[in-house]
Amino acid sequence: MAFSDMEGHWSKPVVTRAATLDFIKGYPDNSFQPEKEISQMEALVLFMRAVGLGNEKTTAKTSKKEAPRPLKAPEVPWGQNYMDTAVKNELLDDKWISSFQADRPATRLQVVSLLCRLLQLPLPDSVSSGQNAFSDLDNTSSEYIPYIIALSQAGIMKGYEDGTFKPERSLKRSEAAALLSSLMEQNWVKTDASRILEGWVEKIIVDKNKSEIELRSLSGVKKVKVDPGLQCFAGAGECQLRDTLDYRAEVLLNQKKQAACISIIEKRKFIAVEDKITGTVKSVLIGLDSVLVLRDLNCEERRLPLSWGALIDSEGKAKAKDFTSLKPGTFVTAQLAEGQVQKVTVLETKTISGTIQDLSGRRLTLAKKGSSSQIGKPEWFNYWDRARMVDKDGRAIGGVSRGDAIKVTYLDPNPGEIDDEIPLEIMLSSRPALKKVKAEVEKLTILDNYYKLTVKKNKVYEVDKTVQVYSSNGGEIQFNSLNAGDKVEMEVDGAGVVMKIILL
Repeated sequence: MAFSDMEGHWSKPVVTRAATLDFIKGYPDNSFQPEKEISQMEALVLFMRAVGLGNEKTTAKTSKKEAPRPLKAPEVPWGQNYMDTAVKNELLDDKWISSFQADRPATRLQVVSLLCRLLQLPLPDSVSSGQNAFSDLDNTSSEYIPYIIALSQAGIMKGYEDGTFKPERSLKRSEAAALLSSLMEQNWVKTDASRILEGWVEKIIVDKNKSEIELRSLSGVKKVKVDPGLQCFAGAGECQLRDTLDYRAEVLLNQKKQAACISIIEKRKFIAVEDKITGTVKSVLIGLDSVLVLRDLNCEERRLPLSWGALIDSEGKAKAKDFTSLKPGTFVTAQLAEGQVQKVTVLETKTISGTIQDLSGRRLTLAKKGSSSQIGKPEWFNYWDRARMVDKDGRAIGGVSRGDAIKVTYLDPNPGEIDDEIPLEIMLSSRPALKKVKAEVEKLTILDNYYKLTVKKNKVYEVDKTVQVYSSNGGEIQFNSLNAGDKVEMEVDGAGVVMKIILL
């Protein structure tokens, strides 16, 4: 890749990129000759190959015009299959076909026409003075001006600093390489995706026998061997391999899948955390604009942009190698700075199921089961009302009540210690209806904190302090108005607590 005549030339980065991916080649004397004009045939083959056209197995879409094209493909000294495909699929206009000279230099206008047809860019219906930003197109045929504007607006081919386009100027080999680079950046080029990597250089290992880099991205860490002739670039200038550390970079691989060209993009920044959001993963979208979609503890969906340098961290048994391995439903905490996720911590959660025995203040107490499976698990949760509350289908609910069967997902920061569990989600499994029980009162117990009612056969019920008590004629009375021997009908909730009493 290190051509002998590229030192100090402005096009060295783009030439190296194109050469690494086998789009362009040098000469037998190891030169590239960047100032040499590219011939018409070379331009045709170069850009057709770049988008994957020209061989017998791959052809472009044929024109929908019914009438056959009157012009035949001219005979060329080499690359006849490319020429035949180009004419058949109308990649060359009639004027160029009639005057085609394989070894003559290709003009910028000819290349513009070719690229617009190859990429099937939409042409403007009319050309206004505002669209035509170039000052030297007065003598250019009006049929070609839309092609110039379309390619310019697509950001593929630009004019010169003096505001001209110079349509009749010959295209140099260096300029052709720059065009290829633009096509690569906009994903017009057909190449092996496994040979174009992007991430930040996390580690560099230099050895006498081999060198290697570790490239981290949102998809994980990839170890890449380094070609001995590796070239590194920072903008238009060159740099050393060591200068790429902690930089986001494009890494191009040669045919041996070794890093042959590295172009650094930006330095990785360490930013103070400004916000934290805890929730469950809904989806992860990795691409040009990567996004982490979370459902937070308020059951609201949050679309959070992922920083290109975002890290993923796992706690204990909760493992995730990269963002693509994050499974929906996983509890995580996302740390944000400057509006982007900088780090995601996968939380190690635990679960417990049971029936709500009491909801006193900000403490939720579960009914004791005595099961061996419950040993070592919490009997209550403080600040339970901060947790997300959902039904079995994951839909948000207003809250939970005593007697509800629930499943609690929680954090246990210090296993073995009591009262430090943090509830994240309370899922309502079932809510039993009030049960009607007929009995005969034996004794009332009234204390500051609770009421109790003992009925015949010495069965004791806890009574809610807001209990509603009604006489036989329907009037409301006080709980302490009940007497031993009274026959009553009680409505009991799922936790066995009396909520309503009617004298019979």
